[in-house]
Amino acid sequence: MIATRRWLVAGLVAVLCLASVAGVSAQAPAADTPPKVASDQATDLAKQQQNPISSLISVPLQANWDFGLGDRDATGTLFNFQPVMPFPVSRSTNLILRVILPLTSQPGSGEARVNGIGDIMMTAFFSPAKSGRVTWAWGRSSCFRPRRTTRSAARSSASGPRRWSSPSRGPGRSACCSTHIWSTSGASDREDVSSTFLQPFVNYNLGGGLAVGAVFEATANWKADEPWTAPLVFTVSKVARLGNRPVNFVAGAGPTVASPEGGSTWRFRVMAVFLYPR
Repeated sequence: MIATRRWLVAGLVAVLCLASVAGVSAQAPAADTPPKVASDQATDLAKQQQNPISSLISVPLQANWDFGLGDRDATGTLFNFQPVMPFPVSRSTNLILRVILPLTSQPGSGEARVNGIGDIMMTAFFSPAKSGRVTWAWGRSSCFRPRRTTRSAARSSASGPRRWSSPSRGPGRSACCSTHIWSTSGASDREDVSSTFLQPFVNYNLGGGLAVGAVFEATANWKADEPWTAPLVFTVSKVARLGNRPVNFVAGAGPTVASPEGGSTWRFRVMAVFLYPR
């Protein structure tokens, strides 16, 4: 419990720091930018960042704390570095490249912890350059796990991820990402993989780059007896500026509605998404 409280205090301090930075940036727009224009630009950037198939380059830095792990109610941490880079291949089609590099620290036996790099996911998919009422994108993912992790590592695997998003008209935006991966090749001493990832989410934009939302991140490991792990995270976000760079600051928390025995009970998250509008 002491370690959990320390992580909670650290997370709250981080949120307060991000909120203060966002507040200062929001209160001090550039001298040559009218407040109304700056507010509209922040809202537009927020909507673009909420769209997984937009033409916006973004670099999210996401930190997660999972509480209630194991018999000791320990805390696990997960840091995701996940840049998104869209490229136009024609007037009507974009190629979107996404990489997710996770760094993990999980409780082990006794007081020990297991630290390392988790599964590295690389995705490339095609999407329409302009979103319609419902927009689909299709592509391929490859998943690699470094050999130095303590758990059994997966072979390289591939799948067809599917994504759709709602149009940017109006304050609301909903979207869903689904991916299934399975083993295709790799070392024979590594376990086969068959897993599904579902990520529906919704956001409501309040204006001025401020938004509230919820994201459901359900992962099913079909090789396990208890396959599902599914945290539900409620978020508050604000687009502000660090110097001339727009950044979307996000804080969220919520319960883990499904998990294997000994899994976490709830998740706390802070995130900074660096935006690079064209």
